[in-house]
Amino acid sequence: MENKKPNEKQIEEIADLLDCGMLCFYHRPTGTIESHPDPDDPFFDPEPWEDLMEKIEADWTNYDRFEKMESREAYQVMEKFAFSLDDAVFREEILQELSKRKPFQHFKMLIDDSEYRQDWFDFKKKAYIEFVKEQIDGM
Repeated sequence: MENKKPNEKQIEEIADLLDCGMLCFYHRPTGTIESHPDPDDPFFDPEPWEDLMEKIEADWTNYDRFEKMESREAYQVMEKFAFSLDDAVFREEILQELSKRKPFQHFKMLIDDSEYRQDWFDFKKKAYIEFVKEQIDGM
């Protein structure tokens, strides 16, 4: 059986799942996507996910695992978003917030109360799709 690669729709689904903090696995023989929360998360409850995790573990060599962005990479996406804005005042405000402690929290508060909220979601989605495609290219 030929090994498949994720199509555009699946790449978008993987990107969305990763953005939500899930771990993603692509089963090459069937072209299906499996996902579950990160077991390293302190609030992870393994019970509802045991069957799925065992299924993936039993067929590990046929799965590609997709990683979520590390904090550094997610920070760079926020920074790139700020630099993509034409609004110099808001751009400076974002960059100021990113330079403080807890930059993710400050960024979220600033964006959520702004007219750029949807622009941010669109920008982040594109960044995550590119991030998934880079992982596919490296497999």
